[in-house]
Amino acid sequence: MINFDGHCYSNFNDVPQGLLSRLTQLPVHTQHLLSFKGKISLLEAQYFSIMAALRRSRVDIPMHYSLTYFQEQAVALQKYTQDSSDFQGISIKFYRKEKPSLDTIITPICFVLQFENVPWNTVETKNLTLYKDHYIGAAAYSNLFQTNAALRNLSQVFAYENGYGAALLLNHHKRLADSSNGAVFLVNKENIQTPALPEGAQNTVIRKYLIDFIAKESKLEIVEDEIPTFSVQQAHEIFLVSEEYGWTQIEQFRKKKFDSAVSEPLRLKFTDQLVNQL
Repeated sequence: MINFDGHCYSNFNDVPQGLLSRLTQLPVHTQHLLSFKGKISLLEAQYFSIMAALRRSRVDIPMHYSLTYFQEQAVALQKYTQDSSDFQGISIKFYRKEKPSLDTIITPICFVLQFENVPWNTVETKNLTLYKDHYIGAAAYSNLFQTNAALRNLSQVFAYENGYGAALLLNHHKRLADSSNGAVFLVNKENIQTPALPEGAQNTVIRKYLIDFIAKESKLEIVEDEIPTFSVQQAHEIFLVSEEYGWTQIEQFRKKKFDSAVSEPLRLKFTDQLVNQL
């Protein structure tokens, strides 16, 4: 089930051929969202994040792309699919309708919206490995989803091939930047650490919202910092968070096994916050 530029279809075979031709290029931007019973969580923040990314992509943003418009499109697709799940993931991909040229530099765009399964109500526990074949650039452009999407996919394949559930990614300084399954959080005795945006971390809405939540609700200090790789084995707990994969609890990295005494209560309180803010 897909919503293609405001029209719902059962599958891509039902989409008119003229529309499908717009998908021959890579998307200019992909945004993963989380919804609860059809309502997009953190809608305002997600909307401004989308608009900022589209402006940086140098495209012609339609005037009807409003905050309420994307909520209406999600509701329309939910009614079409008749999905009664509580938590749902949503991916929305934006494509150019034509290739840029000297005559049309800033091109119009369209979107494809789909629901995805996100295990938010249940915690997935995984073993972790380190991906060192390629490095993420420590720069502002690395914060966009699209920049390192292929690299995150490669790291995930690497993890699966070697019997792991997720992989950590490093920047070219060989410090912790991101993971195949979202933003990385290390729980220590004094604080909770996460890679800072200048380190190359993906700037997702849920990452920012969780950082703000920890600062207000947790007894531990939240620190955005440069994190060397040896800090991973020194941590007491590790978890990964994204709208695409939900909350991933790390059970083991190399020979070090991790607890979840702080992470699990934090996850439950954070989940309640996501639902209550709707």
